[in-house]
Amino acid sequence: MATIKAATAKKEEVLDITDNVQTTDQFVFMDKTLKALEIGFDSGKNVILYGPGGHGKSELTNSFFAERGIKPFVITMGTGMTTDRLFGGLNIPVFNTTGKIEYLVENSFMNYEYVVFEELFDAPDFILEQLKDILSSGVFRNGTQHFEIKTKYIVCATNRTREEFSKNASLQALMERFPLEHNVIWDNYTDIAYMTLLESKFGEGDVDPLIPFILQKYAAKNITISPRVAVTAYQIFMSAGIDGLMYIADFNKKSDILKSAVKEFEDNAVVNEHFRKIQELYNELSENNLLDLEQIREGQASIKKLKALKTELETLKVSDSFITKLEEVKKSIAERIKTETKRIMVATSVND
Repeated sequence: MATIKAATAKKEEVLDITDNVQTTDQFVFMDKTLKALEIGFDSGKNVILYGPGGHGKSELTNSFFAERGIKPFVITMGTGMTTDRLFGGLNIPVFNTTGKIEYLVENSFMNYEYVVFEELFDAPDFILEQLKDILSSGVFRNGTQHFEIKTKYIVCATNRTREEFSKNASLQALMERFPLEHNVIWDNYTDIAYMTLLESKFGEGDVDPLIPFILQKYAAKNITISPRVAVTAYQIFMSAGIDGLMYIADFNKKSDILKSAVKEFEDNAVVNEHFRKIQELYNELSENNLLDLEQIREGQASIKKLKALKTELETLKVSDSFITKLEEVKKSIAERIKTETKRIMVATSVND
């Protein structure tokens, strides 16, 4: 009897999502997902949103309904789902009085027009087969108990694909009750994509580019950091610095990627600063007409600075990804020094 009491003690939640949610236009890269929800809503055809966790399937669904003033019935299925819980709980007074099994269907999804099933495909097969029968007939039947379901539209959010789930003909029949589907992933996981996400959360122009750079490096190694974890990573970074990222599971399992990405980012900053100074000297030399002794001295000073920068580049210890570029720049500097030295020699002879 303890199990029965547990099953009836907790009514499933009719989710109040009218307050403190994002509007759908605040989600990045979710236009196609939103379109799938809209098509399902307008047509009354159930939809499956599938894909890796952390991409905002549930959050967008909540916001979608909230913008329409709808409080959907939300139930998490999963491996622990029971018949009692799916059907709203056992009617204990009837059971104690008559021994009959009746369910409080008014407390179940069947009494609501809009329903969200979280992790539907993780539920036991016998639960899913009962669900298939109800959705196919539109009626809940349990002995003498009949209830015409009110459900108009169901959204299923899951990490599993249709192919992974449809293990037999009965479960394939359940899939016919969900004719629409969309894979909720990003088109790419570049630093630009992650920057777009983080700026949507923390403000345009206010995001340190180091984190998008690191996230991109993980993606390049086939370790995709989800948008949810990316936001968490940035929050940890802002409060605890780079060292804090080592305590995030997705980063820690490949800590060598994190270390090499940080080193490459720092090298990039150093190299770019050198490149900026080199370009400034190139501009100075190009703009110097060497028409008098003062300009000649300025040209000589610029060449001296250019030589010093070339020496600095030769001593830089950088990641392998910069070596080829550095060699090209050093060659360019040597050629430029040679050209400008000849030009100054000619100008000097003219001014003597």
